[in-house]
Amino acid sequence: MKMQMIPVWFAAAFVVMLPAIGASNAVEIDTDDIGGVVRSAAGPEAGVWVIAEASGLPTPYVKIVVTDDAGCYVLPDLPAGDYSVWVRGYGLVDSNPVTAVPGAELNLNAIVAPDAAAAAEIYPANYWFALFEPPRADAFPGTGPNGNGIPPGFKTQVDWVIQVKESCLPCHQLGTKVTCEMPNIGNSVEAWDQRVQKERPADNVVMGKKSHEMTILMSNAMTRYGRQRALQMFVNWTDRIAAGALPSEAPPRPKGVERNVVIMLWDWADGHFIHDAISTDRRNPTFNAGGLIYGLDEF
Repeated sequence: MKMQMIPVWFAAAFVVMLPAIGASNAVEIDTDDIGGVVRSAAGPEAGVWVIAEASGLPTPYVKIVVTDDAGCYVLPDLPAGDYSVWVRGYGLVDSNPVTAVPGAELNLNAIVAPDAAAAAEIYPANYWFALFEPPRADAFPGTGPNGNGIPPGFKTQVDWVIQVKESCLPCHQLGTKVTCEMPNIGNSVEAWDQRVQKERPADNVVMGKKSHEMTILMSNAMTRYGRQRALQMFVNWTDRIAAGALPSEAPPRPKGVERNVVIMLWDWADGHFIHDAISTDRRNPTFNAGGLIYGLDEF
């Protein structure tokens, strides 16, 4: 599995909706666009993402669009610069990046995944977390550490699952590569116990919390679930993935109006609260005036 597609710590994301590109194999672009057709050995690829990344601008910049029925795409309104352009899509493996500048017509070669495991590398985290097996419904109410290891406060399976979601998901996904693989430290109850107690200096700040605060929260959460039993469930999850378990179904490609979405990401901050985000740029307050901004807050 791969890490998240865009390696940014914190980004302002602006989403706009554009009219669909025509179904012909030709695209119309102007001097600040990049456009073309995406094809693979299977023919035009519809509903796949075309990603343009620039590192030579004042901050890292990404723009993402989706191909239409004919595999056509347009990356609109790009700041001047050099872009690395590539393709990602369900059923594919990531294509080799191609360098381009605004104004270029650029046809791209997509690569069909050779097998189900290769295709699943880019599945969303929740598809991988769906392989996690919580306690069975008949294990509730819990009978405590001298019984089934589930705290008596959990009366139903739903209570337990909600607690996991509310404790873990506000700060990070479950099912990303870093959460469902156990490189270097092995895959055991002891390894998972170490994992949730280990500080990560490189994390700096997540959701306004420093690394040691995150570690305390994670360790305390595992105790609330019924520590030993919960740790074993996480071990079973990562064991099965290491043994080759895959999500039971592939996610659908974007369809209909979903293909009209254009996403722009500016990497603009490090270690700030998400609710400090704004929809414009204080240095240029007319930018995206009145526009929407999307982000995840803790509550």
